Amino acid sequence: MKPIRAKTHEEVLKRFLKDEESKRRYEEELNKLRIVHTLIDLRHKRGWTQTQFAHRLGVSQPFIAKIESGDFHNFGLETLVKLADALDSELEIRFRPRHSKAA
Repeated sequence: MKPIRAKTHEEVLKRFLKDEESKRRYEEELNKLRIVHTLIDLRHKRGWTQTQFAHRLGVSQPFIAKIESGDFHNFGLETLVKLADALDSELEIRFRPRHSKAA
């Protein structure tokens, strides 16, 4: 009997991303996670707890926890500006082309 080989993460993801809607949702979530990672990293570099960060931002600690868990939707530009200001950071938003298909 031939042994069964489990599919790798990469194989499953490659198949999943063939569907355009799935690919769009995946990229959207990946962009959110990049923002979350950056916020957590900056907070840690400053040595702040979530409570200290919340105080600087004028919100509650559970709000920061919700942001850092990735459980947020439709972040507005105003919120991003406030987060950057509270972290004493510059907000840089840039658009770059996705991998282009050969013409």
